[in-house]
Amino acid sequence: MSMGRVASLVPGLLLLACNSLPPPQTTFGVLGSSTDDAPVMMGDVHASLDFTRPGEPVGDLVGWNLGRGTAYAPESDPLHPEWRTPHKVAAAQAFAEARPGHGRAPLMRFSGLQIDGARGEDGYHFYRWVEPGHAPAAGDEMATFEYFALMQDADAAPIVTLNFGSGTAAEAAAYVTHLNGTDADDVDVAARLHWGQDQPYRQTLFELGSEPYAAWNTGYSADGDYAYANPEAKHGGDPKWSGKPSASAADFAARALEYVAAVKAVEPEARFWVPLAQASMDGWGGVEAAVQALAPLLKDPAVAGAVVHHYLVDDAKALGWTDPNDLFFALAGTEVFRPGFARARAALDAVRPGLELVVTEYHVAGTSSRGQFERGREAVVGLGLAGMLLLYAQLGVEAACQHAALDYDTIDSPDRDPLLEPWYNPFRKGKNETVTPMASYAATRFVGEHLLERAAPLEFSKQIDQDMTVGTDKVTVPLVHAAAFVDPAGETGSLVALHRDLERSHTFTLDLPPGWTATAASQWAPPAADHNTLYFPIAPEPAQYVQEGERVQVTLPPHSLVAVRFATAAGQ
Repeated sequence: MSMGRVASLVPGLLLLACNSLPPPQTTFGVLGSSTDDAPVMMGDVHASLDFTRPGEPVGDLVGWNLGRGTAYAPESDPLHPEWRTPHKVAAAQAFAEARPGHGRAPLMRFSGLQIDGARGEDGYHFYRWVEPGHAPAAGDEMATFEYFALMQDADAAPIVTLNFGSGTAAEAAAYVTHLNGTDADDVDVAARLHWGQDQPYRQTLFELGSEPYAAWNTGYSADGDYAYANPEAKHGGDPKWSGKPSASAADFAARALEYVAAVKAVEPEARFWVPLAQASMDGWGGVEAAVQALAPLLKDPAVAGAVVHHYLVDDAKALGWTDPNDLFFALAGTEVFRPGFARARAALDAVRPGLELVVTEYHVAGTSSRGQFERGREAVVGLGLAGMLLLYAQLGVEAACQHAALDYDTIDSPDRDPLLEPWYNPFRKGKNETVTPMASYAATRFVGEHLLERAAPLEFSKQIDQDMTVGTDKVTVPLVHAAAFVDPAGETGSLVALHRDLERSHTFTLDLPPGWTATAASQWAPPAADHNTLYFPIAPEPAQYVQEGERVQVTLPPHSLVAVRFATAAGQ
């Protein structure tokens, strides 16, 4: 990726929408000092950090899922040059700047927009958009070379989702041949070459459909016009699997194994993620029953892990939550899902230890919250997403992709695409062909840059809790939600804390191992949880802290994110 292009586009990312002040920069604070000789006493919340005992590897938690409304193109695109606008290019470069602290490339998932088809409608058929005779038309989906252009401009690691609900295993194999094949005489390879992509993409990570366990997925029943199990399907369906829709986890697993074999025949290095459930963990009769039915598939060595999709407000409805606009729930609702993720991990380990648990779509609210969730422009969206990321870090989730859409023109329209919500775009148009970050991007980038290679043990001896009732259950919520990380050499560390108290500041003290010191601190602290970030973006700023001996104290403003960096003498 050209660093010159990044330099020319990114400085305007944090431009305030309502004035011409220079953009605030993401910086860390300088060392604070106590104002007297008194020792730093234990804070309202207290924890011990041990960077000398690195824990599990930290997953690829900075990632993006390309949702409806996204259309992008490479330079000199032969089909849709109008899709490559300065604002979309600026957004791609902003994605490239949101690098995790461990340095690995952010993930970017192509879900086909909607790959399996929804409500019986057709899904993504790659060849339709790359056929050499294809003439551009309104309603076109992105061709492979167009969505890969976005991934390449974003310097991202691609995930490709295969059409399960309205496709076939043979089509999946042809898709992978198109991406990775080298035989110019093959019709699918020839289609890639026709559009100027001479080199194979060398794509090896694939997801086997999107949400096949849900009634809205085209493949879930045998009744849809394009459902693979429908013998009367308009495109012929998949005759071998007539009458065996994905409503049955066992039938899904058997057919998915056919996909695995077909793809591996053309890409031996292929590995697969298997859809499991929404975060409510109620797909296919509950997570334990689902994992047992999927066991033949999950035991295949080419299967790397299982997929959860997590829309905080939407999935909480199944658990008894009824207020989509409650500010505290947006910050604290992750605690409701903690037991379900633990159940999923346990069920997967019982079938095959080492299977990854990944989240390839997540957001504070999803499309079933249309007309109900009213906080899409507010800071609480970023705070809620940060809380989800910290939960994934605590639970050892191996990958996460935030649902995102690069749509600027119709995203606020009442007749927009039924799968496009205004809170999905991490950016809005800024001045001079720049983009202004919404809360979702600002908070994700803030958390992401502190993700080091391994988790660090963080043990609370003093915490402030608040109770929350969801359905008939009472959930006790810690008001300081935090995770810590350490580099492989054991010389630098970090901590990120989400402060969930909506009204009061609290002091947070940390006891460090001998020889460790705090080196910098920063915060993302909106003036109110419902602060409108569309018109008044909030940038990270330095934060003050005090260290006395091996104890560090920081003040947590209400509804804020606070991060601290640490180092040994060797790491400074």
